[in-house]
Amino acid sequence: MLDNCVIAKYIRLSLEDGKSDSVSIESQRLLLDNHIAESEYEDATVLEFVDNGFSGTNYERPGVQELLEHVRGGKVSCVLVKDFSRFGRNAIETGYFIERVFPFFGVRFISVDDGFDSAEHMGDTGGLEVSFKFLMHEYYSRDLSKKITTAKRMKMQHGMAVSKNGTFGYKLDNGRKMVVDPPAAAVVRLIFSLYSEGKSLADIEKHLYAEKIPTPAAYKKQKRQTAQDERFGCVWQKSVILSILRDERYTGVYIAGKTKVRDHVTHTRMKTSEEDWVRIPEHHPAIIPQVLFDTVQENLHKKLEELRLFYGD
Repeated sequence: MLDNCVIAKYIRLSLEDGKSDSVSIESQRLLLDNHIAESEYEDATVLEFVDNGFSGTNYERPGVQELLEHVRGGKVSCVLVKDFSRFGRNAIETGYFIERVFPFFGVRFISVDDGFDSAEHMGDTGGLEVSFKFLMHEYYSRDLSKKITTAKRMKMQHGMAVSKNGTFGYKLDNGRKMVVDPPAAAVVRLIFSLYSEGKSLADIEKHLYAEKIPTPAAYKKQKRQTAQDERFGCVWQKSVILSILRDERYTGVYIAGKTKVRDHVTHTRMKTSEEDWVRIPEHHPAIIPQVLFDTVQENLHKKLEELRLFYGD
């Protein structure tokens, strides 16, 4: 019995799970509520923690972090989940919480679909059967991530957009094709024009601020009608200006695949060599003429060489 205790329901739905009714937020909530009702925990206080759209391959999730804060504060008696994968797909980390963290704080852990109750296993994760389930969850996560990566690569090779948003200066139409976004494109042209006139990055930074031109991040928030502090919306960084000046996509070239997944469980990424990038010339309307872009790159290279000579390698 868990009378006079606090039960913490934990529910997680990842982006990959979104099309499956069996793991929807509502189906998980109903399953856990039914389990509580059938177990007659009449006097228990029930809390709910939800992570919607978060991968289970790491614990950098707001819902699970709030849950763990309650555990550390002694505010939870039992953690209840649909299955092990809802709490986490990494077998080692999840096992650590079940075998070490929760017992240390006197917290019971129940996985309904797995038929697991830590109170019945004396602090371990239930032997070979449960370990096998962990292994299958982790294998599923790796396999799914690899399939997603392969699908993205195929989209890149066909010149399709693989991110939710287009490059600053462009927007995605209903067919997810890159088309010019006039207000943002005007800012890109201004930056290239100022630099080609001999202005430094610092000069451009000051000019954009004086003209109250929103940064790419602020512009995106304005379009989404997201709250934005106007005091900082026009404060440009030299690194942002430099990234715009170096972005060959403004000449109409499609470029993708600059990074790849290093680990399919942690989703850490690494840079790829330029020869592995996907490049498609004349893919979308150019904002900057190729001649101007080449001139700017030559000047940037000269500046870099001058700095190297001045400061040394």
